[in-house]
Order: sequence, then C-alpha cells, then structure tokens
Amino acid sequence: MKSISSDSESRGAHGDARRSRLVLRVACALLTVAAFVLLGVWQAREEIAERRIDVARDVITSVESMIDRVSAEHGRIMPLVGTPCDVARLRLATSDAFIPYIRSGALVKNGLIYCVSSYGPNTVRLSTYLGEVARDRPSYRLVSGTVAQPTRATLLVFFPAPTPDPLGSGVLFYIDGAYLADVLREDTRFGMDHIALRNAQSTLTLSGVSAASGAREPATAASDRFPLDVVVHESPVFVRDVYRHQLSVFVPIGFAFAGMIAWLMSISFDPRRLLLRAVRTGIERREFEVHYQPVVDLERGTCVGVEALVRWSHPRWGTVSPGEFIGIVEDDPLIAPMTHMIVERALEELHIHRIPANLHLAVNLAPRHLQDRRAIADLSRLLRTRARGRGVIAEVTERQLFDDRAAALASFELLRQHGVRFALDDFGTDRSTLGQLQAFHFDFLKIDQRFVSELEHDRTDLIRGIVALARQIGLTLIAEGIETTRQHQRLLDLGVEYGQGYLHGSPMSATQLAHWLTLGPRRVHARVGAEPSPGMTSPRSGVAAPPSGTDPAPPRPRDA
Repeated sequence: MKSISSDSESRGAHGDARRSRLVLRVACALLTVAAFVLLGVWQAREEIAERRIDVARDVITSVESMIDRVSAEHGRIMPLVGTPCDVARLRLATSDAFIPYIRSGALVKNGLIYCVSSYGPNTVRLSTYLGEVARDRPSYRLVSGTVAQPTRATLLVFFPAPTPDPLGSGVLFYIDGAYLADVLREDTRFGMDHIALRNAQSTLTLSGVSAASGAREPATAASDRFPLDVVVHESPVFVRDVYRHQLSVFVPIGFAFAGMIAWLMSISFDPRRLLLRAVRTGIERREFEVHYQPVVDLERGTCVGVEALVRWSHPRWGTVSPGEFIGIVEDDPLIAPMTHMIVERALEELHIHRIPANLHLAVNLAPRHLQDRRAIADLSRLLRTRARGRGVIAEVTERQLFDDRAAALASFELLRQHGVRFALDDFGTDRSTLGQLQAFHFDFLKIDQRFVSELEHDRTDLIRGIVALARQIGLTLIAEGIETTRQHQRLLDLGVEYGQGYLHGSPMSATQLAHWLTLGPRRVHARVGAEPSPGMTSPRSGVAAPPSGTDPAPPRPRDA
C-alpha cells in the first residue's frame, strides 16, 4: 500500500501533468489562431499587391494602345514631311479626326516644328520639348504643356523620318493629357488612391505633369515596349476593407482548426490513450512478464497453487506498477489479448519449469471477457490445448460480474465445460447478495486484504461473518494480503483454509518459483515461525495438492 505522502505526491504529479497538458493545448490553439491571422494578413497583402499590379498593367495597356494607334497612322503622314504647311495641313487634320485622343499632329523639318494641324505654320524647335532625339527610333515625353497650350498636359510621340537628318525631321503627335488622365481616373475606381504614369523625365498624375526629381520610387509595372512605367498606391479604405474581409475568413477558420487541434491533442496526449498505446506496443515487444504468488494451506503450510500477476518493464518508464495500468486496460478491448498472452505464457512457463501440475493456476478475468463470447471461446481453446491437466481458477470481482448477468452466466457455463472453477475476488467490497452467489455457483470466496489487515487489531467480526456465510453455501475461503503471523493465526482460528501474501511468498518469476518449491514448506514456515503464535500447528513436509473441490486463485492482469 502507498503511504499518504506518496499518494499526495502522486496526485500532485498528476495535477502538474494535467496542467502542463492544458497549457500545451492552449498554447497550440493560440499559435494556430495566430498562424491563421498571419495567413489572413499575408493573403490581404497579396490581394492588395495583386490589385496594384493589375491596375498598373491596365494603365500600361491603355497607353500602349494609344501609342500603337498613333504608330499605325504616322506612316501615312511621313511622306508629307517637307511639304509646305498650307498643303499638308488638311491631311494632318484628317488624321487628327480619325484618332480622337490626338490633339494635334505636326511635321518636323531640320529640327523645326513647322506645321501643326490645329493652328497651321509654327516655328518652335523640336528640342524645346524633346531635347536630343534619337534618329533611328521614336521618342516619347510627357510635358506639362506646349507653347500653344502651356497648361495642358501632353504625351509627345516623335517618329523620325527614314532619311537621316542631323537636326531631326519626321512626324510629331500630341496625345492629349486629358485622355491619359481619364485612364488614370478610371482605374482609381478599383481601390487605388494614387496612380502615376512616368517616363524618364516626367510624371503624369491627375494633378498634372511634374518633372522627375530625386530618387525614383520603384515602378508597380512597366511597359516592355515603350519607356513608360506606372506607380500605383492603394487607398486606406481599400486596404481596410481587404484586411477586414481576409481576417473575417481566416480567423474563424483558425479558431475551427485550433479547436480541432486541441481536441486531437486531448485525444493523442490523453494519459489513458497514451498508456493503452504503450501497452499495445508492450504486448507486441514482449515487455510484460508473469510473476507467481504462492497460495498456501494455512494449516499445513504447503503450497496448493499460484496466482499469476503481470509485471511490466517499459524501456523508458522502467518498472510500471500494475495499479497504474491494469484498471485502464480492463475497460478497453485490449484486455482480451493481454489476458490471453498472460494465460498462455503462464501455462507455458509452469510447464517448462516443471511446476507440479497439481498446483492450480489462478487467472483474473475482466468484464470484457465475461461479456465477449469470442474472447471466452478463445480462452477456452487455449485452456483445452495448453493446460496439460493443471487446474485453473478464474477470479472475477463483484462489480465485473453483475454488470451483465446474462453474459456472465453464459461465460461461466462455457468455461466450466473445460474444468475451470471460479473464485469471487475482493468479496465484501461491493454488492454481493446470497442469491447472486448461489446463482453463479462459485467455488471460492477471496477475502480482501482490507479485511485481513483488521485482524492486526483483533477486529474479527467481519471475517467471522464471511466464514459463516461461506460454510452455509459450501464455498472455500482464500485470504489475500497476509503480511504477519498474527493475521495468519487469526485466520486459522476463524476457519479460513487458504491464504496468500508476503508472509508466505512474494510474487516471483517462474524460475524463482521452481527454486522456492524445492525448499518445500520449510521456507514458508521459516517465515511464519519467526514470530511463533500460540496454538500454531507444526508444518508438514512436501508439496500438497488442494483437497477435492478446493483449488485457489488464477493469473490476472491486475496486481493483488
């Protein structure tokens, strides 16, 4: 039995473990929610960046479309370069009419803009707007205005003539800034607060054209055909709406996942499930051993049988007390293969070590065995093929027995057909009635250790009543947990026939049991005789078989 202090320490350790698991689950849940919040933030940023790029590309596409239209037109006008303005102006005006966003078209000769479709002859130099121009490719420039209309933003596109001219000859188109501003204004509907069209020298916004100065902001998108790019800034309202939408999607998902993870962790890290998983692995790896506690004739001191007790040596946890796992395993289907393994190994070890067949083997059966016809049938087949004439006693407890009376009676009947006898374990600790004891036809009653310990203080009334009941219905008594010669003698005086406990023999391996038996009852009574009690009978030598109809206790996957 554990001391009060050790129980308190154990409860404290279990409490700490529960708190640690709770903290771990809460932490994982919070991290999961935080991860989904970050995912929502990332998704919002991606959506905003993608919208910026889409808007910028849309502006670029619109401006490229304008320039392409102008490029298609300049080839028809190029032959007019050098033609007098009064002759060429009509053709220029016709081209302007077909391209709505062209404010004017102009002819350039020797670096001089000499003819403009909108107002005729002109004397402005080309370099006034474009500076140095390339002679082999078009030139483009955003300007805040022209000489004729100084406040009207314009995109100038100059196409050089095929014939080289050191000063520059060709066709110049004025794309009206109002159309460009319409493009920018149209795209602000998509949540953008600021859109700028730029070339190397200038920047066009809805406020007009400004000269480039200082470090340039990286472009959101750039044309791969013309020296133009676009910078886009999103509006605060759009940013707020996007973040609100994404978080409204990802945060609930995060909480759902957090709940699921917490639930899975509660299952995965639940001590019961972890223990059952370890037991299942232990059975596969043969980590469990069977130990045997002798059951003796209290008057003669001879061994009449053994009770099989399971011991677990875990590779990481070390020796695990049966009280830590048996109660949990008994309530799980895993108890069937565990009990089958214990019974099979016990019968085999007793045979290998030549333990006399007249010593019975006591085996504990859990509720799932008594309620599972298939498990009982498997156990019956095992006993039929491996018992080799050894008597077997099945121990059941009161609470296990009466949970399903019909199933228990059927299991009793099947096992009795194979010579199994039955002992009611821990008698008096639950809800036995005389009618139930008679209905199940028990062969033995096992007196619980708690009642035996009372004999140390000469409190005999309870056991005296159990003895009277056993005699009335014809049951043999076995006392458990005998630890002192005083208890041994009181049990003898009260008429209890058999007993087991550390006084007579502690649980031992099959090898140790074989050696223990070679010492005969002298070993048993050497311990009993260490504290002589009045009226104690002298032991007889030899290993005795139990009287007819009197076999005590079986292997059980719980500790006694």
